[in-house]
Amino acid sequence: MERDDTSLTLRASLRAAVALDNLPGGIAGAYDGLLKQSFTTFRAVILATATDQGEAHAYLAHWSDKPLASFILSTQAACLAVIAAVLTSGDDDADNEASSRASNSGTQEPVPLREYFKTLYSYATGWLGWSPAETWAASPAEIEAAFTAHIDRLMKLTPSLSNDDADDQPKTSTAYTPEQLRQIEEQGFDPAYDRAGLQRLKSL
Repeated sequence: MERDDTSLTLRASLRAAVALDNLPGGIAGAYDGLLKQSFTTFRAVILATATDQGEAHAYLAHWSDKPLASFILSTQAACLAVIAAVLTSGDDDADNEASSRASNSGTQEPVPLREYFKTLYSYATGWLGWSPAETWAASPAEIEAAFTAHIDRLMKLTPSLSNDDADDQPKTSTAYTPEQLRQIEEQGFDPAYDRAGLQRLKSL
């Protein structure tokens, strides 16, 4: 985002996603405030998603004594884009299949977005071995993509699946192995269903 010699970079990182969710009204409230062109909401979203807080404060200070109309459209577009990026998962097809499977099972309850972000953090730091700094800087979509690739690799390395079994499975990362089913039972939730909850938020 650049205008009148002031520049600012907004990023849909996990840190930004959590910060947006902690705003009054959460992400849905921020989205509504942006549509209403609320300067208070613009400021909150910018501070939550800016990669450099010094640049964010300088950008806001630069426009504080100028007419709102002079920067409203570009700022609104950038803020809406970063919220859309937060709510976009890595694979829409996988999301749709996961949502269908969750609906058919009827055994899971929707999880709050805050819990979903906590789950992503635990996957990145626990399963993927990322540092906290790397995890906070990555977007939810990036964490999902990396975790899906990690699960795909584990499935290919699982010796308990014969070639015949593998041929019978759908050619996607959403096929459950016995190990994954045991893990889901132990954890008490299905990570694919967490993504289905995020899919519903895209309709806001």
